[in-house]
Amino acid sequence: MKTKRTVVIVATLDTKGEAAAYLRDEIASWGLDTILIDPGVLGTPTVKPDITREEVAQAAGTTLQALIAQGKKGICIAKQTEGLCNIVKKLWDEGRLDGIVAIGGGQGTSIGTAAMRVLPVGVPKLMLSTIASGLFRFGPYVGTKDICMMHSVTDILDVNAISRPILRNAANAIAGMALRHPAPPQQEKPVIAVTQLGITTPCVMRVKAILETKGYQIVPFHANGSGGPAMEDLIEAGKFAGVIDLSVHEVIDGIYDGLAGAQNRMDALTRYAIPAVVSVGGGDYLLWESVDKAPPAYRDRPKMVHNAQMTVFQPSPEEMATAARAMIERLNRALGPTLVIIPTVGFSDMNQPGRELYNPEGNEAVIREFQAGLRPEVPLVLIPAHINDPVFADAVADCMARLLDGEKPADVAARYGAKG
Repeated sequence: MKTKRTVVIVATLDTKGEAAAYLRDEIASWGLDTILIDPGVLGTPTVKPDITREEVAQAAGTTLQALIAQGKKGICIAKQTEGLCNIVKKLWDEGRLDGIVAIGGGQGTSIGTAAMRVLPVGVPKLMLSTIASGLFRFGPYVGTKDICMMHSVTDILDVNAISRPILRNAANAIAGMALRHPAPPQQEKPVIAVTQLGITTPCVMRVKAILETKGYQIVPFHANGSGGPAMEDLIEAGKFAGVIDLSVHEVIDGIYDGLAGAQNRMDALTRYAIPAVVSVGGGDYLLWESVDKAPPAYRDRPKMVHNAQMTVFQPSPEEMATAARAMIERLNRALGPTLVIIPTVGFSDMNQPGRELYNPEGNEAVIREFQAGLRPEVPLVLIPAHINDPVFADAVADCMARLLDGEKPADVAARYGAKG
């Protein structure tokens, strides 16, 4: 029987050996076992690992000597990353991993976080990185997982007056997470996922309140480019009883290279059968950091500064229709009972009469696409209201509850005057 918990430590030990050894010893001082893995390629390790770089290469189906002989850095890093991911996944499957921490610069962060992303959400993950600051975008490293990114401040080379307390804090952080993981089991209510934006929050809050009274637990995902894909990963992991994809801004941003775009949104519905209520919240704007950073063609469009890092721009009716067609193509392949519900007055807070980005022509273009394009098994419900009006939230909650009760989408839609 396992008596001690284990933290896996990832570091290239030719340059990070001293820091990795200090991190290992600090973690061990908590009474934890450690497994130190070296995914490096060149140089000589200055500390003995528990899993060598040669073993990492073997886990990728090759040898370290063969990789070095090729003389191609990109191939070496890709294969060592593959091997590390395979090892970490195996350790998890065998019950030999209760948390993982990695240290590194650009390459070390890429390799370390790749291994973290093979682990389920909820497993403690900490990346102490030189690039966890500045203008670097963290999306490629974090992906859809719960990775804690910690800035190392100094480069990671040795243990010195500045790096020592930072390394110790990292050790204490991962040790504390590992010692407290997993949470005590408890009986959970059936879970419904919902996508949310600040501009659709009033609707989500009302939907949440209604469905909670029916015995469901609501888990919101911020549709910011990673939230939607994270939800879809968990859909395919079987974590939800139903999904309300209310806020789908990631679709239009994904098509037009906006800041919060996500490719292949809604694909999970084509691979996993789950009751789904889908709307068009946030499908009525494009997002860039500022006017200066927006493509020139959009700079003179109606716009609204959301904050210092985000400015929203009004798409054309055709751009909104294009996003609608992308949604329709995936919804028509949905495996589970699916219903689309659209608020005809506006799809976000600033798209309503009197507001900055009111776009009735765009709204109508979207509605026409859904009316023409959905297959009969995916009915369309139109509610003459704004997305944040209580009557619309009530209809969303009711449709979700009825689908979960086993009512057919066409029968649910008929209650709102839709024809099957």
